[in-house]
Amino acid sequence: MNTHRNEHPDRLQRQLNSLTAADRARITSWITCAEQGWHLFPIAPARKAPPVFEDWRRHATTDPVRLLRYFAAHPHHNAAIACGPSGLIVIDCDQPKVPGGEPTGAANLAELANRHGQSLPPTYTVSTPSGGTHLYFQAPKPAAGAAPLGNTSRTVAALVDSRGDGGYVLAPGSWLAPQPAAGGRPGRPGGSYELLDDTPPAPLLTWLHRALSTDRPMSYSAPAEKVVAAPRSLGRYVAAVVRDELDRVHRAGPGHHNASVFTAARALGQLAAGGALGMAEAEALLTRAAAPIAAGPCDCTTRGLAASIRSGLAYGARRPRRLPAVEQPDYRGRRSA
Repeated sequence: MNTHRNEHPDRLQRQLNSLTAADRARITSWITCAEQGWHLFPIAPARKAPPVFEDWRRHATTDPVRLLRYFAAHPHHNAAIACGPSGLIVIDCDQPKVPGGEPTGAANLAELANRHGQSLPPTYTVSTPSGGTHLYFQAPKPAAGAAPLGNTSRTVAALVDSRGDGGYVLAPGSWLAPQPAAGGRPGRPGGSYELLDDTPPAPLLTWLHRALSTDRPMSYSAPAEKVVAAPRSLGRYVAAVVRDELDRVHRAGPGHHNASVFTAARALGQLAAGGALGMAEAEALLTRAAAPIAAGPCDCTTRGLAASIRSGLAYGARRPRRLPAVEQPDYRGRRSA
């Protein structure tokens, strides 16, 4: 965000005063978030993705003057809170797709707390346009050498996700336009993110911390970080191909996630059919690479991404990729010509 540090404060105040009462209230609430140490950055109007700035982690700030300057000039933009630098873990409790069907995410989380002989403490709580809730907790400091808690999707319980290091949530006061159903994807109601409880975030409960730390295969619960290396056991040529395909998944933007996952899976399926890579290994690599997508702010689902992976692998397996005729280790470490 441009700082314009020589801009006179009176001009900013006049610009803010010229806005509607609703816009002033939104921006003022975001300044309050920043003043308590939460890092904010702008999102496109009426949406939850994409961020205005591609490198949103670098632009997230607690500087109230920078935020006031930006949002006074762009009052219709939404604001997001970067969870990692803000020291937050946000638990996202969703509503079932079919009302009156399965229990809500909030009910599932409360039941899980009850099994541990506890109840959920009062904490900072925000309602979402879909009828769900965001519960804000203080992120625990990671143990020495351990990674901070990242994002998860359905790892804790059904309809319960989380946002941590590498993730963000829309700040209260942000709003979404309704989204009609299209292409087999369900619609989405419009509305605002409303503050329900301004109690300061409670410390993350021990049992919930353990649940968020559990490494469950195929759960799409990995932290939202780039997969930068293929397993050491792969030959150099194969490793380069794998790296490129995983990077394709990482770079994909909203609207291109499933296509990129399918394309990467197709390429790895070809390698697997050619004997250079195990099919299960390829699926595991793609699953980890796709984890941030399912745990991110787009509408992709774990089921849809898993289907794209399986379809791509199967498609590639019908068209084996033969490796160059040079001696190199195959994926099991044997030498081959």
